[in-house]
Amino acid sequence: MMIASICLLESPGLTCADRNFVLKTCNNTDTPDLCAQILLSDPRSVNATDVRGLTDIALDIAARSADSASSHASDLSDKYEGLPEQEPLDLCKEGWSEAADDLRDAHEQVDEANYTAAARIIGEAVDNGNVCEKAFADDGLKSVMADVDKTASDQVVLAMDLISLLNVP
Repeated sequence: MMIASICLLESPGLTCADRNFVLKTCNNTDTPDLCAQILLSDPRSVNATDVRGLTDIALDIAARSADSASSHASDLSDKYEGLPEQEPLDLCKEGWSEAADDLRDAHEQVDEANYTAAARIIGEAVDNGNVCEKAFADDGLKSVMADVDKTASDQVVLAMDLISLLNVP
């Protein structure tokens, strides 16, 4: 009874069983704490009954984050118009936009249980997301996207970690 009360206090809306499933799954990833933080922040985790369901949620979160990163880069590009940061920001906008498209494509592959193709496409999303920080480094500039890139990249990598739990060779 005490354990149930603690679980409900920690995550109102999630039962111990729901939370424990997410935590157990996350313990099998490379970044269990980050995995739990990301997945438990989404109320849909309550309804996930298998790793595939959590992978769907992670892909949705990552795609939204990539869209947000692309939009943020676009806004900053306008702000830095004519300055050295504009070119890397334009590359960030494009890279994160392509990553978001990749993640939506990967989601379709997961829905069709084609996990190998989904893993390949998520790998492309990782590469597209990495374009941003590389563009700043290549130009010898301090990234104005570092925090946004880190958040979005972490979420994409989580999707990759979860897809690997679906027995992708």
